Amino acid sequence: MEKNQIFIVIPAHNEEKTIGRLIKKLIKAGFENVIVVDDGSNDETFARAKEAGAEVLQLPLNRGTGGALRTGFAHALKQDAEIVVMMDADLQHKVSDIRKLTAPIFKEEIDIVLGSRLMGNKYKMPLARRIANFWGNLVTLWILGLKVTDSQSGFRAIKACALEKMDLKSSRFEICSEIIGEIKRLGLSYKEIPISVTYTKYSLSKGQNLKNGLKTLARILAIRFR
Repeated sequence: MEKNQIFIVIPAHNEEKTIGRLIKKLIKAGFENVIVVDDGSNDETFARAKEAGAEVLQLPLNRGTGGALRTGFAHALKQDAEIVVMMDADLQHKVSDIRKLTAPIFKEEIDIVLGSRLMGNKYKMPLARRIANFWGNLVTLWILGLKVTDSQSGFRAIKACALEKMDLKSSRFEICSEIIGEIKRLGLSYKEIPISVTYTKYSLSKGQNLKNGLKTLARILAIRFR
């Protein structure tokens, strides 16, 4: 596996507490192509990411996780990335799992590998998150037609040629489900693998909650019938 073929895209909104440590871990592990999309932060996210050695794209306004990811994806593709890995900025994902995510793309020619927090270690996920994920998976199957164990995972590896085919338009958390829909629509090959997750008080303050979950459901419906 050639690490210089892999581009890491990290959406970051007000992540000054963790973004520098994450980037340093990535660079230490040999991943040189780290793209942080500063999603309209009003803290020191941009400075911390730049100091740590990442390439930082700064959005003047908050566009949401989906908008930030789409910006990062487009930039990575322009730089001839072979594989694009999306991951969260809050240190819940392990850098060592990137090799597990990308290996099937290199070795098995899989188009996209989905990291699953619910394969093998689901009880490490807080109950409220497990319940939310259950309903997210059910809705993704019902509306988008593909069964997966963790439809809302933000840790995935995508072959560049597959990413180029995707017609992604989401601005918020629903981009995770939209990618699942694109796998189905385009007939892409995919594989789920278990990933490790570290939950902290900080990471649990981020991501989906009930209010966001309801908004995400509405937006998934909009994706289906647009």
